Amino acid sequence: MIKRTLLLTLILLLSACSGEPSYELDDWSKLIDPNFDQAKIVSFYKQKVSKVKEGSKEERAIYAQMQKALKAAGNNKAVDGKTVKLSGYLVPIDIDGEMVNKFLFFPNAAACIHVPASPANQTIFVTTKKGKGVMMEDAYENITVWGTLKLQHTEVANGTASYVIDDAISKVRPRL
Repeated sequence: MIKRTLLLTLILLLSACSGEPSYELDDWSKLIDPNFDQAKIVSFYKQKVSKVKEGSKEERAIYAQMQKALKAAGNNKAVDGKTVKLSGYLVPIDIDGEMVNKFLFFPNAAACIHVPASPANQTIFVTTKKGKGVMMEDAYENITVWGTLKLQHTEVANGTASYVIDDAISKVRPRL
């Protein structure tokens, strides 16, 4: 019994000394509502588009409605308020000297300013704690962010996010 207690104490001490904040969630897919069916939304609007003239004002309006529906759908309300540790890539929004303090955060490197953004339910608007941002020279590397996730629609010039993390801690993941 004493050995078991000592072992448990040692494990707790080592995990407390790791320097890594605790978290409840570390999987981007959990940000998507399990009942979300993107194909169903697209199919619905595709049927509407097939009934109007290609390139018409009506077609553009239907595509705008579809984009609005996709932005509004698919957010997992169950993750609101959860502490997270997520790894991904950023698009800088606010740079203070050489430090990126505000950024859009995505699960993959393809979601940058040169290609269409990730869906809103896979995009987080992050504001870091003072001194816990990302150096501009590392802004294109894979980073890890810790913080409390809030379900909050945010639009900035570079994209739309369904989630926000304020007072985040971030660091560049080690290169392998």
